[in-house]
Amino acid sequence: MAIHTIAALFVFLMSGWLVYLPSIHGERIWDDLYLIGENPFFRSPVFGLEVFRHWLFFDSFSTYYRPVQNWSYIFDYWLWRGEPSGYHTTNILLHSISGFLLYLLLRRLLPGLIEKATERCVALVSLLVALVWTVHPIHNAAVAYISGRADSLASVFALAAWLLALRAAVVSAGPRRIALASVSAICCLLALCSKEIGLMWVALFTLHLVVFQKGIEWRRRIAPLSVAVGVCLVYFALHALPARRVPMEDGPPPPIEARAILMLRALGDYSGLILYPGTLHMERTLSDPATLRSAESWRNHLRADHLSMLGMLAIVGVVALCRVKGPGQRLRSFGGLWFAAAFLPISNLFPLNAEVAEHWIYLASIGFLIFLAACLLALPARWQPLVVGLVIVAGGGLGLRTAVRAADWVDPVTFCQRTIASGGVSPRVLATLASHYADRGDYGAQERLLRKTIEHFPAFAPARVQLGICLQRQGRSEDAATWLAVAPAKAERDARQYPRTWPAALHFARLRAESGDAAEAREILRVAREQFPEPWLLVECHARLLIENEGASAACDLVQKYATSHWWHLEAWQMLGELRAELGAREEALDAFRHASRLDLYDPRPLKAIARVELERGFGEAAIEAQCAAIQRQPGKGDGYLALAAILESLGRKSEAEAAVRMARGLSARL
Repeated sequence: MAIHTIAALFVFLMSGWLVYLPSIHGERIWDDLYLIGENPFFRSPVFGLEVFRHWLFFDSFSTYYRPVQNWSYIFDYWLWRGEPSGYHTTNILLHSISGFLLYLLLRRLLPGLIEKATERCVALVSLLVALVWTVHPIHNAAVAYISGRADSLASVFALAAWLLALRAAVVSAGPRRIALASVSAICCLLALCSKEIGLMWVALFTLHLVVFQKGIEWRRRIAPLSVAVGVCLVYFALHALPARRVPMEDGPPPPIEARAILMLRALGDYSGLILYPGTLHMERTLSDPATLRSAESWRNHLRADHLSMLGMLAIVGVVALCRVKGPGQRLRSFGGLWFAAAFLPISNLFPLNAEVAEHWIYLASIGFLIFLAACLLALPARWQPLVVGLVIVAGGGLGLRTAVRAADWVDPVTFCQRTIASGGVSPRVLATLASHYADRGDYGAQERLLRKTIEHFPAFAPARVQLGICLQRQGRSEDAATWLAVAPAKAERDARQYPRTWPAALHFARLRAESGDAAEAREILRVAREQFPEPWLLVECHARLLIENEGASAACDLVQKYATSHWWHLEAWQMLGELRAELGAREEALDAFRHASRLDLYDPRPLKAIARVELERGFGEAAIEAQCAAIQRQPGKGDGYLALAAILESLGRKSEAEAAVRMARGLSARL
């Protein structure tokens, strides 16, 4: 690697690290709570193939197919032991490397896109475009937000695939060329399995190869195009592996005229954020629901709609500037087409789960910046030094804005409060903030916020469920039952419109059990499990009610059925082992605990249970071995050594037991 390439890598790594440093110690926020918390598929490498059989969100309407994103979480969990700062570090590295690979790609592409380009000009334009893109604050939701890494993950693999394909095209040796093309194809498939936007990376590669790449015979274009098609076919075959999911029930889509106007508003919003990222927040919306009723209401609203005007101005301006002859015209066309192709899937012309989202512009913003750079190249040569200076100053300002925005992700309450203050008020944000008040034990603040949310968004079922749970935790059972007891027809309708409404049945059953009506509680859970067969908490609650009223044997079959059909669910296998041990089936219990121990690299509970059962069976050495393995999973906690001391004490090995106690005390003193 040349010295200037190493220097460029250092610049991108340092730039990414500096602007996103305020987010490095951020807590888990929003979807992070699931993806690196409840998600069962990141805690062990045994899920390496299983992730290809599931959507990214296990209990949701979404059909995001991103197994490589789960792979990245498996790697992070192994490396960082679940520490959020480690995940943030990986996000920053992925984004910084994406910027560096973009720089390398532009170095390869620009000579064919800039008329009479000098090496210095190509290097400078490539560096400035890639660096501004790296520090731009609009990418905060893709970098500072752990769950947003799919964009940068897809970019790393897509850019690597493109660079390898370009390298393979100029290599004459057969075996080496095949090797480069094969690795490029693998990287392309990994990009597709990182995020669906990988398909647009393939489209951009095809666009450049067919329209813009010079000096290559048509017969030599067929092979890379064929490989790209083959990779896409493999991806679609993998995408068909997860079970079909019923989409969220929603109202009829707005008319095509309304969608076209919404597309213009989205274009205006994104363009404004790239040029001046003053107001950045999650849960961006572009429309008032009243304007969706008809095309006429859209046309009336359009008269005072500055975002639509900005969107139309952007289209007219890009088309006009692409037609202007002179330096950079070919590059302007390339940048404009790049932006258009990447913007089309997020334009609102097609169904989306939101109207706009800042991280959606991750790929399209590259084309936008390429187009701007090409426009600056058309300026007179005597202005170029001033232009470069202004771009550097603008890049510094964007970096500072990124650092300020990155501080929004420090904790969930700060995130929600700043989102609301910036105009991102939505029922989901309000409910999320309320749930974090509950985590802090401030049920009064949670109740007030939830009642305000229901007042303004009465159809938002999750807020009603959350209010019922809040009242239950305050001991106000009768009030809680009012919100949790939902008629079956309404519960079914809510379940089709919102994910995770099943906690209403869970907590209503607990209320009935606490009031002494265990039979009704079990019936509530039975009906809920038929409607929601996947959530483990419903099964667990039902099993515990059976244990309390009918004994462990009544619950064992229920838990075993769930565990068998969910081989990857640690909690189910752990409970199955406990039930089997209680029933005296120690061999079967050990089998369940051993299975559970493979499902999480760092959870010591299955190994502790193995140690306990082995000691009961009279196998002292096996118990010691299992407990030592449990200690290795959490070496910094003293309770593991205390458990080991108890085992050693029961075996009469007092000196070793005393040493284990001293180790536990030493660890406690350090804390």
